[in-house]
Amino acid sequence: MYYFIVNKMAGNGKGLRMWKETKKLLKGKSVAYQVSYTDYAGHAGEIMGNIDENLVHAVVVVGGDGTIHEVINKIIYKKVVLGIIPAGSGNDMARSLGVPFDVAGALDRILKGSYKQLDVPRVGAEYYISIAGLGFDGKVAEVTNQSKLKRALNKVGLGGLSYVLNIFRVLFTYQPSDVSIEVDGSLYKFEDVWLIAIANLPYYGGGIMICPAAKGNDGVLDICVVSGIGRWELLFVFPLAFIGKHIRHRKVTMLRGTTINVCADASMVLQCDGEIVQQSRASFSIKEKALMVF
Repeated sequence: MYYFIVNKMAGNGKGLRMWKETKKLLKGKSVAYQVSYTDYAGHAGEIMGNIDENLVHAVVVVGGDGTIHEVINKIIYKKVVLGIIPAGSGNDMARSLGVPFDVAGALDRILKGSYKQLDVPRVGAEYYISIAGLGFDGKVAEVTNQSKLKRALNKVGLGGLSYVLNIFRVLFTYQPSDVSIEVDGSLYKFEDVWLIAIANLPYYGGGIMICPAAKGNDGVLDICVVSGIGRWELLFVFPLAFIGKHIRHRKVTMLRGTTINVCADASMVLQCDGEIVQQSRASFSIKEKALMVF
C-alpha cells in the first residue's frame, strides 16, 4: 500500500490542487492507498510515527521541501521507500533528484517502483537531505519563511523567487563572522564568512546550485564557504550560483568531508532543507545509504 502525506497548504494551496489530480490518477490505475493531511508544522513527522512499515510499501509526500524534511527525520528509522510529488515553493530536493514537476510524471516514477539509496546527513539531532546553510543563507531562509511576499508569489507559481528577493533585503544588514571549520580532523579558519553550505545534493533556495558536485550517494558532504568578499562583489557572484560557476571565484572555497564541525565567533542562523533548526556551533556527520527514494 502507498501512504500519501499531503500538505494542502504547500505552495499556498498548490499541495491540495496537486493531490486532487493525484487522486484522479490513482483511481484510474486502481492503486491501493491511504492518505493523511497535515494541519500544522511538525504534523507530517507525527503522522510518520504512526505508520506501520509492515503494511506500507512507500510513503509519498505531496508537498514541499519542509514537509519532506519532517518525513525524512522519521522515515530513516523505517524500511519504506520515499516518493515525492513536488508541490512546494522551491522543490529543491525534487530538482536535485530529477523528479518531474508535473503530477503524472512524478506519480509514474513512483508507481514504476525503481528506487535509489541516498546518504542522509545529520546536524546535531536533526537529519536533512539536501543542504544545511549557516550564516547569510540561513538568515535569508528565516526571513523568507516569515515573508508575506512568499505567499503572494506562490499564488502565481513564483514562490522560489521570494528567496532571491529576500537576498537583497538581507544583504545590506547582514554582518559576516569569523569561522573555524574542522573537516575530518583538518582545521580551516576563515575571516568575514558570509555563508557555509554543507550539501548532500546540489540545489537549494529554489534552484541555486550551491554545490554542483554533490551527488547524494557518494558517502561525503560537499562544503561551500564564501568569505572575505564585499557586499557589491557578492551581488556579482550570486547569479553565477544558479549555474554552479561561482565555485571558480577566488573568495569561494570548496571542501569535502564526512565529519564537519563549525564554530563561529558570533551566532549564525542554521537552516536545513529550508527549515530553521538552531544557531551558532554545529557538528555534521553522514549516514550512508540510509534512505530509499524513487
